[in-house]
Amino acid sequence: MFSKLVQQGSITHICGVKFRFFNPPACFCITLFAVLHLPASAAMMTLNAVAETSLFARNPDFNLGRTTLASGASRVGDLSRALFRFDLSSLPADAIITGASVQLSVTRVPDPDKEPGPASSDFSLHRVLVDWGEGTGEGLTGTAAKPGEATWSSRFHDTTSWSAPGALLGTDFANNPSATTNVNAVGSYFWNSQELVNDVNSWVADPVSNFGLILVSNNEGTRGTARRFSAKEDVDGGIPPQLIITFIPEPSSAILLAVAIAGATIRRNRGIFSPAI
Repeated sequence: MFSKLVQQGSITHICGVKFRFFNPPACFCITLFAVLHLPASAAMMTLNAVAETSLFARNPDFNLGRTTLASGASRVGDLSRALFRFDLSSLPADAIITGASVQLSVTRVPDPDKEPGPASSDFSLHRVLVDWGEGTGEGLTGTAAKPGEATWSSRFHDTTSWSAPGALLGTDFANNPSATTNVNAVGSYFWNSQELVNDVNSWVADPVSNFGLILVSNNEGTRGTARRFSAKEDVDGGIPPQLIITFIPEPSSAILLAVAIAGATIRRNRGIFSPAI
């Protein structure tokens, strides 16, 4: 294609050297093709959770979220689940999202010197399908919820219940997990998958559907799977729940600028000179 465009010019001699005068539309097409195929540079954005809480089966009208989050089954089998949500409004509206990862930091595991001790477990993140209120309880088992906060019993304490205590799979949160990873010792863990990318894209396209994620142990029937995770208010400096997004700005401002300059140059000069071969 390019060879045909190049051959459309006429031969001109300047100072004894042959130059081919290009047809302006052909030059513009070549320039446009080149700039549109410049490598796009990916950007990364890390977002801290803006709302979070934990739900406790043992104390169904309590919650936890001021210092740590909890999920899994305790040594005696009491269940907990964690909720968190991220604000995506700072993400460019036309961004092409290429990757998404959630980072959580485990700060505590069941006492290994007490039976049954800590048990390794896969933990899954599920997209939440209904709204809920952030809780600010603290302590080992949380504190009584204030009106409007989420608990094991309610999405909004005193007003709106979950479809089933603890939130119902398939109704309150999605059947299929967005991402799953195995959690064992204290440390940082990452959840990532194409499904999580799809979730982020859906929230960007429809912000009112962004109700965040729920963290559920895949082995809630196994005692000792419970873990404590850093919350955004962690006074000990732990890493809060984070959503790490990789994206490509679209359209690239560099490409638009290059196309504009190329077009302006061609309109001004009506052609370019190149040595004829």
